[in-house]
Amino acid sequence: MIYYIDAQSLHDTGVTVVKDHHNQPAYILNGKHGLANDRINLHTIAGQELGDIRQRTVGMSPRYDLTLNGQKAGSVKKLFGVWHEFVFVSDLNWLIFGNLLANEYHIYHGVKTVTTIAAVGAATSRTFQIDILDPRNVAAGLLVAAILDRWRFVHQTNPLSRRNPAYGLG
Repeated sequence: MIYYIDAQSLHDTGVTVVKDHHNQPAYILNGKHGLANDRINLHTIAGQELGDIRQRTVGMSPRYDLTLNGQKAGSVKKLFGVWHEFVFVSDLNWLIFGNLLANEYHIYHGVKTVTTIAAVGAATSRTFQIDILDPRNVAAGLLVAAILDRWRFVHQTNPLSRRNPAYGLG
């Protein structure tokens, strides 16, 4: 099953619609991360909450708790790496290998592929294609995918375009 997440929209507005391979709305992701206890929720289009991923710690290697159907399903923790990410999801026993430069991630349970995630379009694209092989892993896969790009993205602004109304030009 293939889904698409607009990570830029999730970052900018806190809401994005997850679309299926027919470009039809399938799920809604909303929320934010970056501070302790921030979370991202996953809902069906009808509004039923399927789960959330809540940030428990901050810093270079924050920890997230994954909840599905009201039950804790695991903890997500970045292990090590600079350009390549290694992330472990406890309880689900998922190991995630990621390439920050290519914006690609592979999730494994043992030697079996659970999910692959890749940027669509240009290398700077913030839309991700998530290919989830088992329908039982859709909610967990989408929630984990929503936070994976966190270590790569740096919100860049043009300092010359900032204006402080307290200062005049003359």
